[in-house]
Amino acid sequence: MSPNQPQNLRSLKNYQITPKDLEILATYFSIIHHSKGRIRLRASSKLKNAVEENSVDAQSLLECLKKIPAIKAIKFNKIVGSLTIEYDFNLLQPSFWEFSLKGERLEEISQTINTMLKDL
Repeated sequence: MSPNQPQNLRSLKNYQITPKDLEILATYFSIIHHSKGRIRLRASSKLKNAVEENSVDAQSLLECLKKIPAIKAIKFNKIVGSLTIEYDFNLLQPSFWEFSLKGERLEEISQTINTMLKDL
């Protein structure tokens, strides 16, 4: 790593997505619509309750998602309770979203994401 490399990029290389992080998606979101490179999720009422009880920090959750290199854009609509994620389907297989939202193959998915982070 170059000493001139920005600090945030260095810290990103050391960031690790855990299966537990991905489990949060399965706990609080369901798929509304999914096309290659774009997924729209519905936030459950459990998420609203968890945020109100301070057991989940929604901002931290969004920040965690934004750190995944395959994610191009995230838009959260508080009014309708939806989360739209645009992603690079060449880096992150569309099926990974389906699996993670079912709580399946979380170890494999987290390893794939962590490999991307190391390759920055």
